[in-house]
Amino acid sequence: MPNTAMTNLNSTPNPAESPSLPQPDAIAALRAHPRFPEALRMMLHDIVGIYQGNRALNQVLNDRGRVIFGVLALYLHFSRDPRDPASGLTASRMKALCTETGLCSPGRAAAMLLLMRYAGYLAPAQTEGDRRLRLLVPTDRLIASQKERVCCQFRAMALLMPEGALGLANIDNEAFTATMARHFGSGFCAGFRILDSSPALYPLAERNAGMMILFTLLLATGEAGASNLPQPAAVSISALAQRFGVSRPHVLKLLRDAEVMNFVSRGGIDGDRILVLPQLSDALEEFGATLFLFLSQCVRLSLDESKG
Repeated sequence: MPNTAMTNLNSTPNPAESPSLPQPDAIAALRAHPRFPEALRMMLHDIVGIYQGNRALNQVLNDRGRVIFGVLALYLHFSRDPRDPASGLTASRMKALCTETGLCSPGRAAAMLLLMRYAGYLAPAQTEGDRRLRLLVPTDRLIASQKERVCCQFRAMALLMPEGALGLANIDNEAFTATMARHFGSGFCAGFRILDSSPALYPLAERNAGMMILFTLLLATGEAGASNLPQPAAVSISALAQRFGVSRPHVLKLLRDAEVMNFVSRGGIDGDRILVLPQLSDALEEFGATLFLFLSQCVRLSLDESKG
């Protein structure tokens, strides 16, 4: 059943109280935590584990974009003020938000909305008001998928900071979940991007399964922390293609570009002997630390708001 409860959740977060990009000294301090390499690998392993590739959806929006699309859908829904007909999740508002944030074109947003309705992630709202509004609501399936992802992150965070355990303890609290979704979305709308701390990842992150392949390469090194030396990744190109639902040429192109960027080095007859270089380990550590710190802000803001 769709989750439509809006009690005490109708005000959009104040931009001044929204999460912001962590400072470099905070990122460096977290990376220096003795358990950070363990936490990073735990998160990457769990995120890769829940990943489900979809060739049809890939034609509309890459997997990273689809995650953000879901976040923005929840943001619009949980920011709705019943007194304000210009609020809530509708096709027109979603298309406008995707355009404003640069996520995708209005046409791609419309296609994604149709696919999400067909797949049971969104449904028409059961309202008695103005039927011209055509409100949509997230179903339990969409909310559960977002919870699953963030729980992977909270479990890893719990090794490093109290906000991880607090997030896990409150994840089934409807008010907390709603305010978290709103802070996620407000941060993105305000211009926050996790990859801004490691911008070299952007060209590969925009590819289908790009981040998943990079995560898997790091995990396949068997190295429990960043290394100043190249580390062999025990994974095949064919296995990467099969696991993430992309073609072998797609993986090869990504690896060739990663090699140009000094993220990996390849050898062997077919270039199937892959070495992960320190630059990739460093970029993924920056990404992970930034994500953990962003989530910790969201947890604190959400708990403070729910108490108020």
